[in-house]
Amino acid sequence: MQTAPPPPSVLLLAHPTPASEDLFADLARREDLCLLRVATAAAANRTIDEMPVALVVTCPEVPVAAVESVLSHLERARPGTPVLAVRPRQPPEPAGWGERGVAVLRLPLLAGVLSRSIDVVLGMKRLG
Repeated sequence: MQTAPPPPSVLLLAHPTPASEDLFADLARREDLCLLRVATAAAANRTIDEMPVALVVTCPEVPVAAVESVLSHLERARPGTPVLAVRPRQPPEPAGWGERGVAVLRLPLLAGVLSRSIDVVLGMKRLG
């Protein structure tokens, strides 16, 4: 009998705030993802070293420098790993993020947009 593959691991780089809890509430209910939540770039980089990560998602409060640190680490440790950066509406993202595998989602996000974006990035199909 063949066992199902484990769900993909999604690394969430997010400070524990009510806003990030709201942002990730839909993801927390999903049983087809393994969510790994960390609060700092250093913790994200260590997790990337220790576990297979299919996707990194950053919350809007994460400073650009922290996202850059994780991007640099991904390029060395797990090249090709995609990143979804949720960012505030106004400030532009740094030049070159697109070429480095970063997709930017701008606030405000409609309900379910982050979850559907993860499905697209990971090539997942869900019913409903």
